[in-house]
Amino acid sequence: MPGDYADIVRLNTENFIANLSAEERGDGFLSAVFTIEQVAAMASDLGIMIALDGGAVVGFVCAFRNDFDHGSPVVAKMIESYDRARFEGKLLTEYQTYAYGPVCIDRRYRRQGLLRGLYEAQRNDLAGQFEVGVALIARDNPHSMEAHVKGLDMIEVGEFEVNGKVFATVAFRLPAKS
Repeated sequence: MPGDYADIVRLNTENFIANLSAEERGDGFLSAVFTIEQVAAMASDLGIMIALDGGAVVGFVCAFRNDFDHGSPVVAKMIESYDRARFEGKLLTEYQTYAYGPVCIDRRYRRQGLLRGLYEAQRNDLAGQFEVGVALIARDNPHSMEAHVKGLDMIEVGEFEVNGKVFATVAFRLPAKS
């Protein structure tokens, strides 16, 4: 998988909000850019699921532990909010949780089931290790909200703000280990 890190960074950079027109942002965007070193660190933590076409990465979803050294003030604020976010009647702090994301699907491959496939692969891979996955979605990214809440049945459990930007916290249950 180290051979795929450059493709992951390329796809991430192509879909970073600052690199997209207003029209392109309407089809979803990423709020952060990652280096190859950061991608390698995430891959060595809980891993990165990838979708390939002809050997090229056309989609990815990352996962990392809550205590992972992510260096992101946005992720830190999400994790800090767990003591105020309820999922299925309990605070997120009462579950064994992990952070889902970032996730990105190449624009040419969207709406073809890749997101669901990557999501299900990650859930199955982490089944038995965690009870709940938690993600953040920028409020100004309705495409991502719809894809995750309506498309994958994630549940919105909270909201937080960083530097004037508002994010939703969403959560989902992992299957029991089979």
